[in-house]
Amino acid sequence: MTFRNLLADARGASAVEAAFALPVILVAMIGLLQFALVLQASGTIRHAAGEGVRYAKVHPDASETEVLNKVRASMVGVKDSGIVSLALQRGTAANGAKFSSVTVTYQLDPVIPFTDIKPFTLNESMSSYIPS
Repeated sequence: MTFRNLLADARGASAVEAAFALPVILVAMIGLLQFALVLQASGTIRHAAGEGVRYAKVHPDASETEVLNKVRASMVGVKDSGIVSLALQRGTAANGAKFSSVTVTYQLDPVIPFTDIKPFTLNESMSSYIPS
């Protein structure tokens, strides 16, 4: 086979192109999946913190345990083992208005294989004034 015939031969070109494109596509897909998981967890903890503040506002005499159980029950779609902390703070602002604040800290493990990436820590805090 002459050099010209070798250059004109296109057999195996698809395999070489796939070998170059496949790792790039795979990395993009894993990155997109990780981004989607972070957004989903962030939305979930934001919703749960909002539900806790709403519950504390509607039921001003509810205990801290009742409010935080409501927050925990609202965290659907995420692992309970990722919850680092839940906190309820009640108090009086400088203007004399009473308020409630719920803070949620969640740790999400990365799905990116073959790397040593620390877990993502997501924080969400919601506050609401309580009518007097």
